[in-house]
Amino acid sequence: MSSPRPKPVHDPWAVALGNASLLGVGYLMMRRPMLALGTGVITYGLLVVLVMAVRATWFEVLVLVWWVALIAHGWWLARGGEPVRQQRLAGLGTALVVLLAVGYLRFDAARIEQDAAAAHRRGDCARALSILDGLGAGHHVAAAPLTVRAENGSAACRLLVTAGEQAAGDRLLAARTLQTYREHPAALWQGAEDRRAGLFLAQATTDLTTALTGDTKALETGFAHLQQALKAGQETKAAQVLDGFLGGLPTKDACATRTITDWLAEHKAGDGVLDRAADVVPEVAPAAIVGCGDALAEDKEWKQAKAQYEQLLDQYPKDDLAAKARKGKERAGLEIELANVKKLLKGDEPDYCKRPAPYHGAPRYRGGGPHRAIMLGRKDHRAKLPKSWLAKDPEDAVLVICAGESKNGAAVRTCPYLSEHALGGHTYVTFRKRKIPVRVYELHTGKRVGPKSVQISGSSCPRRIHYTYYGVDIGPPSDMFVKSSKSDIRAAYGRLIRP
Repeated sequence: MSSPRPKPVHDPWAVALGNASLLGVGYLMMRRPMLALGTGVITYGLLVVLVMAVRATWFEVLVLVWWVALIAHGWWLARGGEPVRQQRLAGLGTALVVLLAVGYLRFDAARIEQDAAAAHRRGDCARALSILDGLGAGHHVAAAPLTVRAENGSAACRLLVTAGEQAAGDRLLAARTLQTYREHPAALWQGAEDRRAGLFLAQATTDLTTALTGDTKALETGFAHLQQALKAGQETKAAQVLDGFLGGLPTKDACATRTITDWLAEHKAGDGVLDRAADVVPEVAPAAIVGCGDALAEDKEWKQAKAQYEQLLDQYPKDDLAAKARKGKERAGLEIELANVKKLLKGDEPDYCKRPAPYHGAPRYRGGGPHRAIMLGRKDHRAKLPKSWLAKDPEDAVLVICAGESKNGAAVRTCPYLSEHALGGHTYVTFRKRKIPVRVYELHTGKRVGPKSVQISGSSCPRRIHYTYYGVDIGPPSDMFVKSSKSDIRAAYGRLIRP
């Protein structure tokens, strides 16, 4: 006959309460240390996963199921036992400590998250981040899902703080950061869009101030930033920034103003607020265009100056400044022609004779003269002409004479000479005028005028003729030039200069 089963000495309530602590206290009461260790490892693992990997409500429910299972298992193992006051008190005390701690930590985590969220909604993210720093490891164990919300709020707040730090050095970067904040799922502050618009307005103000120097890149970016502010509903403030820019027109630099008005005329924004900028163009542009032309003319930038005067006449032909623009264009055109002629006349072999060009500032080739001329070629002849006939530069000239090498001209007289080199001892020499090929150009038009040659007279038939070739007397040729004096040369060219 078997011995009777020993009566349990463990109180089921005490064991159940001990296991409610999740510390395995109930198993230890039953002197089951390995079971306490095994369940403790599982409990620790679940808490690590909850805190580190799966901070979700469904996983919290799983931990809660595990907690209930431990309580039920302890009860089942100790079933049938008698109440033991000391064990119940120990189990209850342990369970209460753990449960109260968990309850307090969940309550505290909720308070911290709510306080931080309130500060976040006010836009005081520095305060919100400071509050969230109060979340410790215990809060992450007791209220893991809530800490996820807190961390998301913290990430959003850090974007706001970062944008504030960036705004001092790079407004556009700060605006991009604010856009990232607005798209963040944990964003709570409703003023982010207004602050972002404010950054665009501030940047637009800076850009448009720079644009008043004629910087079209700054002008373009300034208007782009105003459009961004308009999209955020800041019509009034955008209009104020635009008015400040327009109030700076015209600037002291006429060419900068002309650059600005050209851009404004070509880049209509398609928006009622910004299109007001185009309204000032007809009021400001004419004076700016002519003023720019005058400034360029003063700096002798004649081509650019002419372009400005032409722009005024093309765009505003009926403006009061049209007459001044026509005069400016005419003057600039003359200066451009003069510079071109001077360039063609430079060098030892000037190009003017090959590519004649007009200078309409020169007098016409009319009347009896003398018509001062620039003579190219035949320096020997030029040296014998009166200085009053010659011009030093195109501004003082009427003609440009291109003179070539001497050729045989009209026969003047044929004379006999005794020569030991001739058959019968006699030879005949015909004396001819010097025929000088010339191209005469009227400087005013650049067109050819006058004869194609001049012939220079002179004395003929001297008593003796000495003619040598490389030092050897070979006798006189059959044709020779007459001997021309200074007056003969002057007479020949005078027919051009004093027609």
